[in-house]
Amino acid sequence: MKIGIFGGTFNPPHLAHLNIAEDFSRRLSFDKLIIIPTYQPPHKQAQSLADGEDRLEMCRLLFDAENTEISDMEIRRQGKSYTYDTLCQLEEKYPEAELYLIIGSDMLLSFHKWYRYEDILRKCTLCVLTRENDIDNAHMKAYAIEALGLGEGDIVFSSLEPTVLSSTRIREMVARGEDVSSLTGEKVWAYIKEKRLYNV
Repeated sequence: MKIGIFGGTFNPPHLAHLNIAEDFSRRLSFDKLIIIPTYQPPHKQAQSLADGEDRLEMCRLLFDAENTEISDMEIRRQGKSYTYDTLCQLEEKYPEAELYLIIGSDMLLSFHKWYRYEDILRKCTLCVLTRENDIDNAHMKAYAIEALGLGEGDIVFSSLEPTVLSSTRIREMVARGEDVSSLTGEKVWAYIKEKRLYNV
């Protein structure tokens, strides 16, 4: 069984997140994709962080494919959301599964600073998406080999074009009263308006 794991603040989730999930799911033939909103991200301070239940519900509205599960494990655990702890929980639930962790290239380049990063690398294969203006895949591969000790088969790069879309930009647009349905999908935008998130 192959399981993709996509964690993040999802504040809010948007169509670029969906495209990333679908790209890796298709290329790697995931049997299951688990979307895991963080309770408190350890690597960054999220401004205007919506309540965990709201972020879970927006993820349910956006990621609605049959093989996708929206997990509240990190929100229930509270505190800082460490990937190592999450992987340990998933290993207990799916002891025979191959785990694939989806992260951004900005996260990859600081991966050696993650809590128990070497243990994380033993538990899963990294799937890396490229963000706009980031260094190219060749440099990221060099980092993965030299700093993390990974081989060619230990890391997978997204085939998508780099994206400029971010949750920060969407929150700023919402605060200005702009319609973001083309970026989040109609269901998530309707939820943002209904719950008056991000100063809508």
